[in-house]
Amino acid sequence: MALIRALNSGVSGLRSFQTKMDVIGNNIANVETNGFKSSRATFAELMNQNMGRADSGGESSPQMNNQVGLGVRVASIDRDFSQGVMQTTGRTTDLAIEGNGFFLVTDSAETYMTRAGNFVFNKDGYLVDQGGRFAQGYNARDGQVNPGGRTENIFVDFDQVMEPRETNAVILTGNLSGEAGDERVLSTTIYDNLGNAHSLIITLQKIDEYNWDYEVTFPDGGSATAGTTGTITFDSDGNLVAGSEISIEGFQDPASGANPTDFTVQFGDDDRGIRFTQFAGSHTAKVLSQDGNAQGQLLDVEIDGDGRLQGIYDNGENRTLAQVAIAQVQNNNGLEMVGSGLFRASSAAGEVFVNSANNLSDTTINSGALEGSNVDLAKEFTEMITSQRAYQSNARVISTADEMLMEAVNLKR
Repeated sequence: MALIRALNSGVSGLRSFQTKMDVIGNNIANVETNGFKSSRATFAELMNQNMGRADSGGESSPQMNNQVGLGVRVASIDRDFSQGVMQTTGRTTDLAIEGNGFFLVTDSAETYMTRAGNFVFNKDGYLVDQGGRFAQGYNARDGQVNPGGRTENIFVDFDQVMEPRETNAVILTGNLSGEAGDERVLSTTIYDNLGNAHSLIITLQKIDEYNWDYEVTFPDGGSATAGTTGTITFDSDGNLVAGSEISIEGFQDPASGANPTDFTVQFGDDDRGIRFTQFAGSHTAKVLSQDGNAQGQLLDVEIDGDGRLQGIYDNGENRTLAQVAIAQVQNNNGLEMVGSGLFRASSAAGEVFVNSANNLSDTTINSGALEGSNVDLAKEFTEMITSQRAYQSNARVISTADEMLMEAVNLKR
């Protein structure tokens, strides 16, 4: 009977809008879930039934067949991967991806993708999520990371000690000005191979219009075998023409027990655009840098926008310890949701690309923040209202068709 079609259409509408309400309910339930991506249900018409040919009008006929639809079905449940709101937490290991991509986490069996970056270091020094899954990345070797290769569990040894490094170069910068007889004193700290600190004094005295004598001394004790005295010379344009680099050889303080140290003192560095001049302006000459350091104990770890874990040491030095890996796929909607904010790459997702954030376009990492859910409550409540009305309307179709069937049955009485 034809009214059976109306009943079936109404039932299909009820089922479809029940599914849509399930989707809406799940979205609203996860409005505070970090990294959650909302979903939507889309519908498609069920097949049509031909009721016979339309009145023949030849080629001028507007249609060839009379057709009636058989209801509706859920065509797809799509996930919206648009950016969620950044929520500042202040915790260094809370990470949020701005742009495209996913964090990688692994358990003993499988590797997953997630947008939820609420990580923490466990008792063994591994960076893990709240389920104990290991965050994936690239651990540093000698302060260097090589992203793009095989990922590994991110690990930080909080008991590690940065080895001392002896000074190889001291670089001076600025303007050296004054009258003949003027004396300028520059100072810094250098380090031997054991990490012992030694004060370094460079005394400069102007001899004439173009020449300055220098003397290098070590007031804490020790001496060098060569290079501690000499002259630097400027031309009439105020540029160095002689003595731009001096070599200090065989510095040693017998009380420290360290090996002899050789290092250079550079008056500027042309390769880096650092100049040491003699102009008529104010005196600004100073020690710009020296490349040695004492032994250092790891104090803290910070994470930058490229996902690098930077170790902060008590000797004032920083060192890269690891870098977080980011995964991208060709089709985000091809990812399979497996719960707990985790995704699994299916064949529909296409190729999986894994690298660091700085090697992927339009992707940065915010440390001390989490990505919030992208659920739009106003939109969800609007969809809920329309779904409720559609459900009621389909229920009315069923009840009306039932009454019509009852009338047809009653014709026999």
